Amino acid sequence: VSSCVPLVSARLPCCAMRIILAAAVAEAVWPECQSKDVILRGRGEYALFTDVTVHGGTAGCFIDNCETSDKFYADSVAQCGAVCAKIPECQHWTYGLEDGGNKCWLRTSDAGKEDNPGYIAGSRSCAPPEWPACVEKDVILRGAGQYAVFADVTPYGKTGGCFNDDCTNTDKFTSPSMDDCAFTCHKVEGCTHWTFGDDGESTKCWMRNGDGGKEPKAGSVGAAAACMPLEGYGAGAAAPAPRRLAEAPGNTGCWGGGYTFELCCAESFGDLGNPRCWDGQQFSFANCCIPPGRQEL
Repeated sequence: VSSCVPLVSARLPCCAMRIILAAAVAEAVWPECQSKDVILRGRGEYALFTDVTVHGGTAGCFIDNCETSDKFYADSVAQCGAVCAKIPECQHWTYGLEDGGNKCWLRTSDAGKEDNPGYIAGSRSCAPPEWPACVEKDVILRGAGQYAVFADVTPYGKTGGCFNDDCTNTDKFTSPSMDDCAFTCHKVEGCTHWTFGDDGESTKCWMRNGDGGKEPKAGSVGAAAACMPLEGYGAGAAAPAPRRLAEAPGNTGCWGGGYTFELCCAESFGDLGNPRCWDGQQFSFANCCIPPGRQEL
């Protein structure tokens, strides 16, 4: 319908309401603003060539020239979104696998949009919150009987300070820093918020599915899972199995529905592989990236 007829009971004409609703959609927060399984092609006119070295791009560039490139290897989708947001000419970005590693592509438009499993795209306004400004100080997020997220944190190298001394089913663990706490929460399914502080014996991280249990507490901090450093993702996490045992095609029973060895097990993801591929149970780096015959080595 091309016409816009005002609603009788509305205070604003529907045209104005449409503008407001459109703006609300455009301002969706990270990471909900991301478009999954979408790639933005350059198509000879939408690629933004710029000097990506000033934003940390040092490899994976167009004809190996990172001073004039529309792409580069990126550690995470968050890094990709953040870089685009810093470049005035960049209006959209795409993140996904190419040449054995994850890359970020910079675009001036989303007109080259195509469906492509495993890829992610966003506009320049779709960027992660700035670290550490996104961390709320002097608060603690209590479980309050409903917000605690229990998970097996041993695959991430967490072995102490856990609930009932059981780190295979816990909402807390000993953590050296809020960076480490943020990274771990981001990897654990269901963890939407984290809180970090001193419990009297050591510094710990608590995983939460919301911030409904927020209370003031001097010295403690809390944030949403999207609030984390752009560099260092995966640092300090122990691999469930040695990276050296990973070998294509891995466990072929894991692949399908857009998931592949290249997407999930590339070295660029570090020792734990691509966290988007794992469910913490059947699908993991150890079960999928290492061929069954080598898993006992």
